[in-house]
Amino acid sequence: MANQIQPEDPLIPHPLPPEDFDRRELPVIINKGTWYRLNAVDFASSLYFDRTGKGRFDSPAQGYGILYVGADVYASWIECYGRTHGAQGVSESVLRQRDLYAIESSRPLVFADLTGSSLVKMGADARLSSGAIPV
Repeated sequence: MANQIQPEDPLIPHPLPPEDFDRRELPVIINKGTWYRLNAVDFASSLYFDRTGKGRFDSPAQGYGILYVGADVYASWIECYGRTHGAQGVSESVLRQRDLYAIESSRPLVFADLTGSSLVKMGADARLSSGAIPV
């Protein structure tokens, strides 16, 4: 059983996009909903596009910013506080460092669908959002 991945092994990196990726139809979701964000209190606007490189979808060279939002309050909570596995709670002092924003778009937004069979259509799998950086 030497070829099996052991639980203590690091995640296997996601492969690079397939050669024909630029010719594949990107599966999308169109939504004109309300989005939620827990933003640092020292930011005056909810529309902060993070370029620190600390987020899981941030550009390695911080060449573009990412706006982390959730489709409901619970998703924004997990996006902000759910990164530590096994955490038993969040202190009041940490909670006071964030404001909850509801963001509404004046037009429908187009999102790449990174769920279920849409990943397969793009030549990807769940490691895209949870695995190691591609090699």
